[in-house]
Amino acid sequence: MTNNILKISPPWENYLTPQQSAILLSSSTLINFHKGETIIKQGFAASHILYLQEGLVKLSLEEQEKTVVFKIISSGSFIGLMCSFVKRNFDFTATAIEECTVRMIERSFFEQMIRANGNFAVHVVELMSFMTNKIVHDLVYIHNKNADGAISTILLELSNIFQSNDFQMPFSRVELADTLGYSKESVISSLSTLQKDGIIKVSGKKIKILNTERLQLVAQYG
Repeated sequence: MTNNILKISPPWENYLTPQQSAILLSSSTLINFHKGETIIKQGFAASHILYLQEGLVKLSLEEQEKTVVFKIISSGSFIGLMCSFVKRNFDFTATAIEECTVRMIERSFFEQMIRANGNFAVHVVELMSFMTNKIVHDLVYIHNKNADGAISTILLELSNIFQSNDFQMPFSRVELADTLGYSKESVISSLSTLQKDGIIKVSGKKIKILNTERLQLVAQYG
């Protein structure tokens, strides 16, 4: 789980002709979401293709009164592309971690571009395959770690996403515990141990990584 950010490189626009790109942009709408606002609600119909133009978003599953955060995505990423073509309903909830700008593209126009442009169609298939493989790999990787290793891995991922060793956790201790498959008490205990060992500093949701190399070792061998 070396990189938890789903990005498109090169940008998807590069696979379209200028005319096709103009058609997609004209059929889309930019919507701003505030921190904590729901972008997608689990179970809703996938009537549009959503592209995260700016910001950070967390994806979560709600099952049996539990909320499990399984992915954090950053700007330059599609949100729920797989659901848009397979089940036509979103299997997850997407929530803004910070102020976000989302481009909502009419699905019919997006599908039109896929039919008309073979290179774009291949890129979309590759992108969906990458997303599926990445999510499954990351979940398996995390769940094969002990609590300390899993927590350390998540903290390194967040540090990478925020491009800083000093950041605020985008979810609660309960959400973190559900994501990792451990109890809330285990998560709190692991954070406390890492702090006592001088590896991190914890203050509420604020995390400061004091020793990246030691945190990487715990993540690798935990």
